Amino acid sequence: MSQNQPKLLLSLSEAAELLSLDRQQLYQLTRTRSRIRQAIPLPYVRLGKRLAFRRESLENWIAQLESSTAVRLKQSRSAGVR
Repeated sequence: MSQNQPKLLLSLSEAAELLSLDRQQLYQLTRTRSRIRQAIPLPYVRLGKRLAFRRESLENWIAQLESSTAVRLKQSRSAGVR
C-alpha cells in the first residue's frame, strides 16, 4: 500500500479514535441489542473475530445521524406550534 493511499478498513481502536469514543463505547454500538434500538445502525464488517470499519461508511453514518436529528428537531418544533 502506498503511503498516500488511506487504509481501506480501520480497526476498532482507529474507528473509536476517529469518532472520539473509547473502544468499549464503540464496541457496544456494534452489539445486536444496541443495533436494534438504533434508528441508524453503526456500519461495520466482521472479519473472523475482528471488527473493521470503513472511514467513508463512518462519515456517512455521522451525516445520517445529523440529518435525522435535524428532521426530529424540525418536527418537534412544528408540533409545538399551534
